[in-house]
Parts: sequence; structure tokens; C-alpha cells
Amino acid sequence: MQHHFRIMKSSERNDFRLRKASAIVMPAFLLLSAATAPAQEAGQEVANAAEQETAVRYSVLYLEPAVPVSGEIDFELPPPGIPQSPELDPEFQERMQDIQQFNESITDSEIMAGAWDNSLVEQLNSLGSLQQQQGDHLGAIETHERAIHVQRINSGLHTIEQTPLVEQMIDSYIAMGDWTQVDVYQNYLFYIQQKFYGNNDPRLIPALGDLANWHARAFTMRQGESLAMRLSSAQMLFRAAARMVEVHFGPDDDRYIEYLRGVARSAYLVALNQDLLRELARAQFRAPQETLRDMLYWHFPIVPTGFRAGEDALLAIREFYMDREGEAEQLAEATAQVADWYLLFNRRAPARDMYLEAWEAVAEEDNAEELRRQLFGQVREIPVFASDDNEWMVENMGFIADVEEVVDYDHIDLRFDVTQWGEVRNVVSIGEPAPEAESQHGWVRRAVRDSMFRPMLVDGENVRSDGNLFRYRYWY
Repeated sequence: MQHHFRIMKSSERNDFRLRKASAIVMPAFLLLSAATAPAQEAGQEVANAAEQETAVRYSVLYLEPAVPVSGEIDFELPPPGIPQSPELDPEFQERMQDIQQFNESITDSEIMAGAWDNSLVEQLNSLGSLQQQQGDHLGAIETHERAIHVQRINSGLHTIEQTPLVEQMIDSYIAMGDWTQVDVYQNYLFYIQQKFYGNNDPRLIPALGDLANWHARAFTMRQGESLAMRLSSAQMLFRAAARMVEVHFGPDDDRYIEYLRGVARSAYLVALNQDLLRELARAQFRAPQETLRDMLYWHFPIVPTGFRAGEDALLAIREFYMDREGEAEQLAEATAQVADWYLLFNRRAPARDMYLEAWEAVAEEDNAEELRRQLFGQVREIPVFASDDNEWMVENMGFIADVEEVVDYDHIDLRFDVTQWGEVRNVVSIGEPAPEAESQHGWVRRAVRDSMFRPMLVDGENVRSDGNLFRYRYWY
């Protein structure tokens, strides 16, 4: 059985943008980071080819993290959360009636108090939320945009009250897969919060983290004129968020760990994409990064770093758990992740030492053997935080909306060996793929051969493990 996502065509989105009555004016520097929209002609050529060759499988768009297979191989992965048509919701008709009533109420309010009366904001917000629930994202965006205009006229251009309205617009653009507009409004959302709170107000911390996560996700989706700018922005923002948590709330705050993991994730992406960083030497890319840096209270370098940034972040996470009582399991996992990091960069001696420390970290626990089995009884794909955004990616497969209308997924089962240093060897497919999927399976096998795994440990020592069986789900 095939499973599909219905994605809005780029032509539908472009038509909406052309007929928009007005747009929120953005600062020029924010627009520099907006993703470049693909040419409509190229998208039409792909669509025509798809109609002529429906049996052809397209390239792998996204590979989910490995899932270990134990016992019988005949099992099903939990199905992804495929969006359901709003029309199937029992409350669909009730919401339609509410939408009609809100439209009538808004018209009456305009007659009584004028088109820019502040009381319209709440009504427009409610109407836009209903349209969003109905799947009418074009209508929801127009409604929320109008609410923002009314709010700005009454409360000022940078009023913080517009924040939830902008967030809802972002949700609609995400649902449409319009990443250019998501980028614009993510930057605008941060801009108004930074203008209102200032650079060193702790209320800015969530905004720093949200924008950092967006840049990391946009990089994974290969969205933007400069991918190096994505990495630079993500790392600066994650660092700023972690530093502000540490200063205002102390390093014992759980958010400190969250943002340090973000630093490590951005560092890993930097390490894999060193060739992109030369882009930051070009004036048109360097200038926006310098502007972002100057907006932050701490002026981090605009050229992101790989190994050192990740090592520092992971060691800080380890130290966080070392200072806490009763969290030996978390300390062992944090120590193992430092070891994983060294292994990724071929630092075998410190990796071995850290794995041994992780093994010993749970030695005094009553269930030490079980904890060790969970940590080291099965090889595990590393770095483990590389899959932090997997759920978000799967939920928003519209990132390929300009390539295809329908997104499918399939899986492949692979058996392979893992050396004591985490290297993959002897990759073998289980079962024969359908002819149209053969090239995709080959791509997945190559990707797995290039990946790294945390090795199994026996008595605290890295050991080779043969015949590991994993299932990979991929999207195309």
C-alpha cells in the first residue's frame, strides 16, 4: 500500500502571493536570508515527466534514523502522522457555521467602529484560527495578516501583541510548504521580540532558540541562498540562548542542556560541510551575519566551528549531570555522547577512555547490568542528537512541494557489521527490492556505509559486533 501526502503546488502558492492585498514591511537585512523560490518552469517540467513515467521512483529526499530489528523481521514501523483532511473532522460543519458568523460579526463591527478598530483584532484572530483548522491556510494567512495591520495601527509597529498572530501565520506557511515565507516571518518574529525586549532580557531566550532551530531545519532542507549563513546563524543563536540561560538562571536550568545540544548539532553540520564556509567571505553573505551578531548581547564569531564547539558543548552537558545526585544513567549517556563525538573525529584513544567512564558511571546502581545493556548492548547510530528534528521533518514533508505533489515512503532492511571503532562494514540488503526502488535502495546502502555507530561494550571495552539488523524508512 502506498501512503501519500498531498502538498500544495508552487503555482497555487505563487497565485496567492500575487493576489495578496498588502504585505508587512520587513527590514532589508531580514530579507537577505529568505530562501530562493524555484523557477515555475522547472517545476512544470518535473510535473510533466511525473505524469509520463508514473512507475519511476524519485530520489531519496529524507532518511529516517535506523530502527533496530530483533526477533522476527516481519514487523511494521509505526505509521507517520499523515495529515487528515479537515472535512473528515466531525466538527468541520460546525466550524463552517462559526466562520460565517465571525464574517458577519466583523462586517457589523466595521460598519459601527471602522475598519481599523482595535476590537477587530480578537475577532480576526478567532476567524483565522478557524480557517486554519479547516485547512484554508490561504484564507487564514490573509485574515491573520489583516489582524496584524490593525494591531500595528493601534499599538505601534513593533508591538509585542502581534507575536501570536505571526506565529499562526508561520504555522500556515509551514503547512503549505512555503519555506520562503516561513523564513521571512521567522526572522520578523525574532525582530519584533528583540526590539521589544532588548538584547539581554531573559524573555528573549525562547525566541533565540526558536530561530536557531529554524535555521538548522532550513539547512537540512537545503533552503536558502546561502547554506553557510544557516549554519552561522544557528550556531550563534544556540550559543546566545545557552549563555543567557546560564547567566540569568544558572547552569542547572534544563534549558541550558537543550541549547547546548543545539550547539552540538550545529557543530556537527559544520564539520560535515566545511566546504560551504567559504561563502561567508563574500560581502553579501557576511554583512547579514555581522548584523545578526551585533543584535546579540554576546558577539560570537560569524564563522561557525565544528569539532571544538561540539566538544565544548557535550563536555558542558556531561558536567551538568556530574553535579547532580541520582542521575547516573543521564551522566553515563552524556559521557557516552562525548565518546561518540571523539569517535566521529577519529580520536580513538579519548573515545575509548570516555566509553569506559560511561560504563563505570552506573557501576553503583542497583540495576547496573540493565543500564549497561541499554547503553552498550546494541550498536547505536551516532551522533544521537542528529535525529533531534526527525519528528518535525516527517510532519512537514512539504519541503519538496516544488518537486512533486505526492510524497511516499518505503523502507529497507539492512544487515551489517560494526567495528570496535564504530565503522560500518559488509552492508547487505534483506530481500529483493522492486525494480523501480533499486536505485533508492542503493543510495540508502551507500549512506549507511558512510555512517558511524556507537560500538558495543563488553566489560567496558569496545568490541566488534557482526550481523546487526536495522530497518530504515526513507521518503521519496
